[in-house]
Amino acid sequence: MELPVVARVYRGNLVESSHYGSAVVVNREGEVLYAAGEPARLTYLRSAAKPLQVLPLFTTGAAQAYSFSLSQVAVMCASHSGQPVHQEQVLSILERVGLSESHLQCGVHRPFHGPTARALAAAGEQPGPRHNACSGKHACMLAISRFKGWDIAGYTRLEHPVQQEMLAAVARLTGVAPGEIVTGLDTCGVPVFAVPLYNIALAYARLARPEGEEGGWRMGMEAVAAAMARYPELLAGEGRFTTALLEAYAGKILAKDGAEALFCLGLPHRGWGIAVKIEDGSDRALAPVVLQLLREVGLLSGDLPPALAPFAQPEVHTHRGELAGRIVPVSLFS
Repeated sequence: MELPVVARVYRGNLVESSHYGSAVVVNREGEVLYAAGEPARLTYLRSAAKPLQVLPLFTTGAAQAYSFSLSQVAVMCASHSGQPVHQEQVLSILERVGLSESHLQCGVHRPFHGPTARALAAAGEQPGPRHNACSGKHACMLAISRFKGWDIAGYTRLEHPVQQEMLAAVARLTGVAPGEIVTGLDTCGVPVFAVPLYNIALAYARLARPEGEEGGWRMGMEAVAAAMARYPELLAGEGRFTTALLEAYAGKILAKDGAEALFCLGLPHRGWGIAVKIEDGSDRALAPVVLQLLREVGLLSGDLPPALAPFAQPEVHTHRGELAGRIVPVSLFS
């Protein structure tokens, strides 16, 4: 299937390159409301699975036993930038369950947040696991394993009970049987799950409006929504699109990015879920495409909030800072 162009990159007045992609909007009942490209495309959720992967924290009773705060839940859902505020939350989770940074098996990379990375270098320090964008998710996995008495040394393996709990949570919300979910290895070393793009959107519709859910499932879904609304700065970080979108529409939109240019949204007031995938994996096209989609389905109108305006048509600059072009989204559902 030939995918549609979803964004064009202009240098001057010439289209220098184009991005292709798919998008789908569904309601909680699974009805497709809007679609472009290939809604059936098998897609790894990558970090967009994190709000679903947090749910076993509540269904197992670990969240209640450890009395985790909403800010801690937020960083468990996060692909954070490694800022001090993110590190503090991750370390506080570990401390609460009697563990330390040394137990994190997410690996190490430089913080995404430039000032934090430069401050580390200036101090002659190396980044640690707490700086990893996925350290909150790993802290969540350790907390569940600690509570249940499971082996914490092998928590990253697919056969480990905590990963089976997370596979079951993804299956429940996406509507795909566990045995039909394709698994792989994420960059942070834990299993990652692939389902059709349509089912990813369905999961976010269900997450946004947990009608019919009870017990730990409902408690977890409501906590995730509340954490996103109250602590958007913990879900990503300073200057990032996910945080800016959550800040601008607190409580009206659930939003989570995933690697390789996946973006997911839940709309509580409509009971809708949205999934967008840029085929070449380029994040530069993602924000303008998502904002264009939200306009087309009637969720955004008029001028954007100042913090979101730069994401609508991101500018391309020379190394001296001169304007050379911009990224322009294409209408998806016309």
